[in-house]
Amino acid sequence: MTTTNEETKASQGSASDGSCRIPTDLKVGSLTDVGRVREINQDCLTADPVRGLFIVADGMGGHLAGEKASLCAVETIGSMLTESALTEAADEDLLRVVQEAIQAANRVIVQASLQDSSMRGMGTTATVAVACDEAVYLGHIGDSRAYLMTGGTIEQVTEDHSVVAQLLRARAITPQEAARHPYRNVITKCLGMQMEVEADTRLVQWGPGDRLLLCSDGLSGLVSDEEILKLASEHDEPQVACETMVALANERGGYDNISVILLSRS
Repeated sequence: MTTTNEETKASQGSASDGSCRIPTDLKVGSLTDVGRVREINQDCLTADPVRGLFIVADGMGGHLAGEKASLCAVETIGSMLTESALTEAADEDLLRVVQEAIQAANRVIVQASLQDSSMRGMGTTATVAVACDEAVYLGHIGDSRAYLMTGGTIEQVTEDHSVVAQLLRARAITPQEAARHPYRNVITKCLGMQMEVEADTRLVQWGPGDRLLLCSDGLSGLVSDEEILKLASEHDEPQVACETMVALANERGGYDNISVILLSRS
């Protein structure tokens, strides 16, 4: 499993007018960690500032199955969202292109689970961000998250596909109850769950001074939104911020694998 842990300043792509241009002021930090309890890291991520492509996937399943599912998702999505595919697509087509890549990854995972009984039931979340100069194009399924930080505020810009999130939206439980709910780790939608899926997609405007963070629930389950904002804001180097967040999650038990990508606009 390959991860990108070096902070990188992206160069501007050669996109034609009306297509994705990579921000010239983009800096990136990323880290994935097994945590304090699990023996295997079933998270997988990719951080590619040249393409402006960033993915966090949190796998689930039996022995090695979750690891295979998350890696398969990252590799399949990455193979479809090539530099040319992203720079040549018109802005209005980028969400469709992201959706199709996520759906292709789902089909590969389902087929693999059908062909190998040891992989039955494997699945993975996937949160995908294509970072362009004026907007971020998001695709999302599961309970890994994306946060936008702007003007001293933080907003979760993805919606968790989980039992607890459904109960919260229905006002059936309080946030305090959600934190200790017995089904807090049960997701309702992921790659590999069924042959055809539809991810959530969303366009988020951003600009200089803003930050975008992608993470698995190994981070968001132990580090609050306010703490994420504080740590992302007080460290100029995104890589240092990522390392500090992961260390904090581990200090609090590290009960799950922990993955984070932080994009910073100067």
